[in-house]
Amino acid sequence: MAQQSWILRFGELGLKSKVVRRSLQRALRRNLAQLSKDTSVPIRRSRLRDFDVVYSEAPTEDVEELICHGLGVVAMDRIVELSEDLDPNLVAKQVLERHSRVGQPRTFGVRIKRLGKKGDWDSQSYARALGSILMEMDPSLSVNLSHPDWWVKIILEPGKVSSIEKRTLGPGGLPTGVQGDVLAQLRTRDDVLSCFLIMRRGSRIIPVLDSHQEHIAVLKNWDPFIGVRSRTKDNKNRTFQRPAWGVIGLSLLQAEPFIERREEAVKTTPLCTLEPLCGWTEVEKLALWKHLESPSLYRPHPNTSAWFQ
Repeated sequence: MAQQSWILRFGELGLKSKVVRRSLQRALRRNLAQLSKDTSVPIRRSRLRDFDVVYSEAPTEDVEELICHGLGVVAMDRIVELSEDLDPNLVAKQVLERHSRVGQPRTFGVRIKRLGKKGDWDSQSYARALGSILMEMDPSLSVNLSHPDWWVKIILEPGKVSSIEKRTLGPGGLPTGVQGDVLAQLRTRDDVLSCFLIMRRGSRIIPVLDSHQEHIAVLKNWDPFIGVRSRTKDNKNRTFQRPAWGVIGLSLLQAEPFIERREEAVKTTPLCTLEPLCGWTEVEKLALWKHLESPSLYRPHPNTSAWFQ
């Protein structure tokens, strides 16, 4: 199978400071790399100017299912190389050959992302040329730059033209392991859902006591390092193991032996009991469970827009 590529969109991670953003992105890449090993879906990460890009020769569905388990990825754009020749006539022909509605009345718009040196084309001049040729080749097209039926999204590089074929939504959130550890006793499906919501905010789950292996396996599909204590550094740059800061599915008394506070710590975070499913309906829980099992097919909430807001 030919190599394909995907641009990763990070969303919330881009709001952080430069230092924090780099740290979070390293954690996300590390998680994806381990998930790739665990699932035997080979991926290779690289950079395309300002973008994080994943390359793979594995089946498209397998790669996108893998990336959909990468907490911190808001979306992925599947990229297809069209031509090494920048001639808009050749590119327009390639674009139409890959489109399923040629000849049907529909609106379209062209978006160009230029990378590298300007050369003979800038974004606007190339968009005008490509749009004009597309309408000549397919007279059923009409321009609508606000809400078109079809966005033609092109990445223009000095020696290559690529098309963004499809955007697939990711789980969003933060990569696990960047916001400390939470102790959990995984005995019920609600415990699993509660842990997933906490993982989505960047915390690592540490299963303890009577945690069922089948529940741990479900969460391991999202965090390959589940159960591995996270580490950080003190003001003298010494690495130490973080104490847990929260609990799910057990009492504070039960959790006490597993907190692992440092004896020399001057200040510690009080342990708290977490109930992230408080107020969730059974319908919402069912939708979240479906997302947990098949994130590329199901969104995490029946009303995702309201949930994110």
